Amino acid sequence: MNYICMILDGAYPNDIRVRKEAESLAENGLKVLIVCPRKSGEIQFEFIKGVEILRIGNNYNNFKKGIFDVIESVTNVNLLFYAELRKVFQKYDIDFLHVHDLPLAGTGFLFKSKVKKKLILDLHENYPEALKTWFLWKKSLFLRAKNFVFMNPKIWAKKEQKYSKKYDIVICVVEEMKQKLISNFSIHSEKLVVVSNHEKKDFVENFNHEIAQNIIKKDDFSITYVGGFGPHRGLDTVIKAMPKIVKSIPNAKLFLVGKGTKDVENTLKSIANETQVADFVHFVGHRPFKEVSTIMQVSDINIIPHKANDHTNNTIPHKLFQIMMSKSLLLVSSCTPLKRIVEKYDAGVVFEADNENDFSEKVITIFNHKNLFHAKTENALKAVLEEGENWENESLRLLKIYQN
Repeated sequence: MNYICMILDGAYPNDIRVRKEAESLAENGLKVLIVCPRKSGEIQFEFIKGVEILRIGNNYNNFKKGIFDVIESVTNVNLLFYAELRKVFQKYDIDFLHVHDLPLAGTGFLFKSKVKKKLILDLHENYPEALKTWFLWKKSLFLRAKNFVFMNPKIWAKKEQKYSKKYDIVICVVEEMKQKLISNFSIHSEKLVVVSNHEKKDFVENFNHEIAQNIIKKDDFSITYVGGFGPHRGLDTVIKAMPKIVKSIPNAKLFLVGKGTKDVENTLKSIANETQVADFVHFVGHRPFKEVSTIMQVSDINIIPHKANDHTNNTIPHKLFQIMMSKSLLLVSSCTPLKRIVEKYDAGVVFEADNENDFSEKVITIFNHKNLFHAKTENALKAVLEEGENWENESLRLLKIYQN
C-alpha cells in the first residue's frame, strides 16, 4: 500500500484539523505520512495513533519561519520543504500529496509529476482575507512593512486562484468557502470538497472537577472564550461590552482561555484598563486540550464573537461544535457560517458582529431568563450526536476522496 503524504507548516499533532484528518485515514487502513518542521527538542521520526510523522530541519522557530515565509512569498517555494520532499519521494511511494493550506501550495505543486494519483490542496481558511486582519495590531513598523510587501492579500489572492485551478482536488473548510471559489475563480464544483472542522462525539467525556474550580468559581457568572487571540476574533468587542454587563450582573466574569501575540494581548489588556473592567476580565492563558472540555462545560455562556469579514465568513472554528456538545449556552456573532448553523438547529443565540451593545444586551437577557434558553443547549447537543454535525460523519467525505 502506498502513502498519503501530508505536508504541514506547523506542529503535529498540535494542529487539530490535520490530526483528525490523518488519524481518521489511518484508522481506515490507509498509510499516512506527515511531513512538518522540527522544533527544538522534538523527535525527528515517530508513530502517533498509526500516523507516521517525519519532522524536518532543526530548531524551527518563528524567526526561521519568517525567513522561509519571505522567500516563499517571492518564489512560491518553501526551501526547507522542497529539499526534504525530494528525499521523501526517493524513499516513499506517494499516491497522494495532501498539502495543508495555501502557503505550501506552490511547493507541493512542484511534485505533481511524482505523485502517482492525486494532488490535494486543503484550504484551512480564506488565507488572503485573513492576512488583512491578522497583523492589524502589530506595533513594529518593520513587521508592518514586511507584511505589507510580502504578505500582501492581493498577491496571495492570485496564488489562491492559480493553485485552486492547478490542483486535482481542493478541500474547503466550509460551504461558504466552496461557493467563494466557484463565484470568484470559476472553479468547477466537482473538484471542490467540503470537509469542515467538526469535533468527535467523545469530546465531552473528560471532566475534571479540580480544573473547573481552579479557573471558574462557583459564584461567577462565567462568559468564556476559548481559542487564539487576534484582531479578527472580536474579543475587543466583548471587553468593551463588559461595563454594561457588570453593571447589571455584578458577578459576571469574562474568561479568555488561550494566547495571542504580545501586541494582541497588550491591546486587549489596554482596552480592559481603559474601560475600567480589568478586574472582571481574566486572561487564563493557554490550557491543554484535554482541559478545554471541562472549561466549556462549567461556563454559563461560551462565546464565539468573531468580527464579520471575508475571512471569518469563509471559515468555521472547531470550538463551535465543541461548545455544542458542552451543554453550555452558545453565543455567537453574526458571521455567516456561525449564524447559519446556530439558526438551523436553534442551537444558541446570535448577536450582531462587532456590536458591543447588542452583545451586552444578549448576555443580560440570558442571565435574566436562563430557563428560556435551556432548550437551545439540548438542540445543540442533539445536532451533534443525532443529526450528523460531528467528525465521525464529516470524516466520511475525506475518506471518500481516497476511496474513489
